[in-house]
Amino acid sequence: MTTTKFTIELYLAEYLRAKWPMEDSNGKPMDIVSIPDKIYLFNILSSLTIKKPRHAPEPAGNLEILLPDRKENRKDPEYYNYISAKSATFFNKKVKLFFRAELHEFIDSRKHDEGETYKDVCYLFICKYKIESIDPDSLAKNYYRWKIAIRESRKKKAYITR
Repeated sequence: MTTTKFTIELYLAEYLRAKWPMEDSNGKPMDIVSIPDKIYLFNILSSLTIKKPRHAPEPAGNLEILLPDRKENRKDPEYYNYISAKSATFFNKKVKLFFRAELHEFIDSRKHDEGETYKDVCYLFICKYKIESIDPDSLAKNYYRWKIAIRESRKKKAYITR
C-alpha cells in the first residue's frame, strides 16, 4: 500500500475523504482516500504519477491518497509515487467537475422528486459528505449559475433546429 500527499481545495479533499474512505483492519475510516478503479479519477491519478525528482520536497498536503497499482500500465507505485504541483492542479479541476456533477444531480433529484428547496438540498449534501469548509449557499449559487448557463446555451442553439 503506497500513498502520496498533495494539496487540493479543502472542500474537495473533505468530499473525497467522505466518499471513498479507506478503512483500517477494525473497519474505522482513515484519512486516506481510495478511489475505486472503475471511476475515471482513478485513471487520471494513475497517469499523473511520476518518479519523485531528486530535489523535490517530501510529499505534503491536505489529501493523502492511495496510489493505483495497475499491472498493465507498468507504473509501480513504489517508484511512481509523486504528484507535481501542476498535476495536483489538474487533478483538482477533475475532482471539482466530478463534485459538481454529483451535486447537480443530487439537487435535481431531491428538488423534483421530493419538492425540497435548493438550500435545504445543498445543506443535506454537505451533511452527507461531512463538508465543513464550504457554505450551502455557495453551492446553491453555483447551481443557479449552472442552470442559467444551460438555459443560455439552449437559446443559442435553438436557431439550428428551426
